[in-house]
Amino acid sequence: MKIFQKEKTIEIFENEYWYGGVVRHGVNMPLTKDIEYFYEAGETIEGDSYSGFFVSNAGRFFDVSGDCRIQIKDGAFKVEYDRELRLESGYSDLKGAYYAAAKYFKKDEIKVPRDLLFYPQFCTWTEMGVDVSEEKILAYAQTIVDKKFPHGALLIDDGWMAEYGDWSFDERKFKNPKAMIKKLKSLGFKVMLWLVPFVSDSADSYKILEQENGLIKTADGTVLKRKWWNGKAAILDLTNPFVFKWLKDKLDALMTKYGIDGFKFDGGGARFYQDDYVTYASADSIGQSQAWSELAMLYEYSELKECVGYSGRHAIVRLNDKRRNWDRTEGLGALVPDMIQAGLCGYLYTCADMIGGGQISDFWPGKTFNDNEVIKRYCECSALMPCMQYSHGYWKKDRAVEKEFVRFAMLHVEYKEYLEALIDEAEKNNTPIVRSLEFEFPHQGFEREMDVFMLGSSYLVAPVIVKNQETKKLVLPKGYQWEYVPTGEIYGGGSQVEVSAPIGVLPYFKKINA
Repeated sequence: MKIFQKEKTIEIFENEYWYGGVVRHGVNMPLTKDIEYFYEAGETIEGDSYSGFFVSNAGRFFDVSGDCRIQIKDGAFKVEYDRELRLESGYSDLKGAYYAAAKYFKKDEIKVPRDLLFYPQFCTWTEMGVDVSEEKILAYAQTIVDKKFPHGALLIDDGWMAEYGDWSFDERKFKNPKAMIKKLKSLGFKVMLWLVPFVSDSADSYKILEQENGLIKTADGTVLKRKWWNGKAAILDLTNPFVFKWLKDKLDALMTKYGIDGFKFDGGGARFYQDDYVTYASADSIGQSQAWSELAMLYEYSELKECVGYSGRHAIVRLNDKRRNWDRTEGLGALVPDMIQAGLCGYLYTCADMIGGGQISDFWPGKTFNDNEVIKRYCECSALMPCMQYSHGYWKKDRAVEKEFVRFAMLHVEYKEYLEALIDEAEKNNTPIVRSLEFEFPHQGFEREMDVFMLGSSYLVAPVIVKNQETKKLVLPKGYQWEYVPTGEIYGGGSQVEVSAPIGVLPYFKKINA
């Protein structure tokens, strides 16, 4: 176990609720003095992003940079760290504490491309896995257009490279990638390519990188071979300026030659690095991961799958892969809590994973699936989130699913102008787009409400996340009237209501000043 140089104990108050840290721990929020909690940055975070700060409804926050170990035991946080810890209090509520913490976020000159949020994205991952090809991608795109989906970016995921680390189209699968991308653009798509920092020893670039000291090494000076989900490979040492520039030149060349708009940066999480790895800049696991994210931040069209401490930045951050089920920790039931958590971690432009889940093992051959209800509810749940991303072509097999998917894609686009105002606010003040009720309506008893969210300050969204449920019960915040948008009915705040919510209806309310 790693030995940290510094330690801080932070007592938790009675009736104090904390949020933050690991995005996928949204389902564990809030944290209180009566629970036990633990994580170690870079060690226990599987396929997800996290921030170094926590905020509380009592108006406090603490922010720890770099590698750390955080646990709650005996009614207090015990924080072990090496770099720096900032603790502030006196901000009265959760929103006040968040804004106090957000003052320290680093901002980008590049702004998030609005169309990545305004229009649904499409990704090849669960539709094709690694078995992508020019023909399949063009057919997929044409189906999207023919079904009259509003659409923005198309992400070409794993499988387009001949070898990991060569960053060139596999000629066996892509006879004319330039013509393919030109066709995709004529259909109205922006085109993004998937990347990882791993380099196969069979890649043409391997020897070049080895000669230039461009691959992470072990303590004995040999090139490290790290296990990842596609086997073992070397890892780019992006703390080396030569390698950073070399890869950026490769990516820029893809944009120039083919018209690629941007990239999905996958696999650069701290879990793939260790403090004892030998790197050019002697970086710890957090610093190695952040070098990958720094490259991502140089591109306008950029999505990060895993990152550490990039609160307030412009890149889209996607939730970890969800399962194609109702599960509270890994499936549809985790979507809203994790999105709320992402906002409170400062990840302002978060994608709620692919509709129906992005865990590829659920789509392997031999896997049976016949629960269209959960797929439709996934779609409803995603419709009023900042980024809406489709992948698997469920709509090609079921007319009812097709109608549902297209209708909720249109609903997402319907709120484009409202979303633009929220992006403006996020860029100016670091305000989350998806917000908890406790954030917007402090001290009304919503500390534990993580299944209902606010889209900005005007819309309360309460998706159905339980199988065979056709109504939704919730308490509406006091001080306002609320219009149930699906029916136009008006409800007063401060009491519990139960509204009709059959499949095909997303329960959401518009706030009306009382």
